[in-house]
Amino acid sequence: MMMIRIAVAITALASSLVACGPGQRNNGPGTADACVGLQCQQVGCGSGGSGGASTTSLSGTVYAPNGTMPLFNVVVYVPNAPLDPLPVGASCDRCGAPLSGSPIVTTQTDYTGKFTLNNVPVGINIPLVIQLGKWRRQITIPQVTACQDNPITDAQQTRLPKNQSEGNMPRIAVTLGFCDKISCMLPKVGIDASEFGVEGQGKAVTFYTTPDPFGGGDLPGPTGMTEAKPFWSDAVKLSQYDMVILSCECTEAPSTKDTTSYAAMAQYLNNGGRIFSTDFQYTWYKYSPDAGIKSIGTIPGGAPDGASPVLVDATFPKGKALADWLQYTHMTSTYGSVTPDYVFDNFSAIDSTKSTTFASSGPPTHPRFMTMNTPVGLTPDQQCGKAVHLDAHINMSDTIDASYPAGCSSPLAQGEAAFAYFFFDLASCIQNDSGPI
Repeated sequence: MMMIRIAVAITALASSLVACGPGQRNNGPGTADACVGLQCQQVGCGSGGSGGASTTSLSGTVYAPNGTMPLFNVVVYVPNAPLDPLPVGASCDRCGAPLSGSPIVTTQTDYTGKFTLNNVPVGINIPLVIQLGKWRRQITIPQVTACQDNPITDAQQTRLPKNQSEGNMPRIAVTLGFCDKISCMLPKVGIDASEFGVEGQGKAVTFYTTPDPFGGGDLPGPTGMTEAKPFWSDAVKLSQYDMVILSCECTEAPSTKDTTSYAAMAQYLNNGGRIFSTDFQYTWYKYSPDAGIKSIGTIPGGAPDGASPVLVDATFPKGKALADWLQYTHMTSTYGSVTPDYVFDNFSAIDSTKSTTFASSGPPTHPRFMTMNTPVGLTPDQQCGKAVHLDAHINMSDTIDASYPAGCSSPLAQGEAAFAYFFFDLASCIQNDSGPI
């Protein structure tokens, strides 16, 4: 499992432990020290207590907001103090940093979304936190029975929040593009329509428009959208968002970007921003004034055809997790094989010391799904931002107009599923994607 970010972590008690006395907590065989709060409700179960188990546990599956898509690497924990507010906008969130709320016990989900949390406090109204980056939801378990597993079977309890009234959500900016309807992925993973809006409304998701490349004026979408160029040319505005989704504009679109835009985006990334791009949005890397970002690979561009299907590299842990997840969710029939709506060949090579290739296709074999941490070239403990690029179109069939999200009616396609996996991974803490989890 990925490096777990914890302030306090207590593993399942060994069978030789006995239950704590008043004001004490187990800390190892033959030892006990003063407990605080819910720590005082942890009990030792010996070789199998009244429920037949050697520990008291909570188990379940964490889902996307839609309650059906299981999620990988979500942190699940029991807090022992009130949660601190999460920062809004670009900020450093590195794996290994303490979690809020002085956790007593902590775990993370596997690629099936499943978790088991051992040595949980016993009693009524036990709090449980589900967190993935700035997605965070706290629920209350009405009753935890000692020395047995306490399964949570209601997916509506263990899903991420679909609106801000249910918990914390990252602030997401979406720039529309004529050639890829990637914003239709957002309602499909369960984000509530009430959270889609325009600048100044305080919604979780803010939309910006771009010009129709074929002369039809600005692209339609939520009423009141402003244009993307002033937004992505303003480092201060960018910094107010946790992540930015950049839809393909069908060309390199020089009318919507300039040196100010590229500089502002590089600053945003290096300060902890997260971006997601497809196809022609490779421009943010190819033309970046930041030498590190510009050097992540060889980018001829121009959107030539690329071979399909795209094959996931399962030889490293996070790549294997992606392939396993796609297979488990039945989004792929052939292990590690993904067929997006369209595949391109904008990247001919990636510098593996600066970026991680998750999937490729060929011949010749070229990278198709890739990530990079920023500032490029620094060690993960000095990096704050992240970019994901899929050299593909993931949705060419849905409609985005003033009725959005009504036009997002097609079933989740393979390319959208891959996008969804990386979308939630992008929200997580920064670590070396090519290293151990």
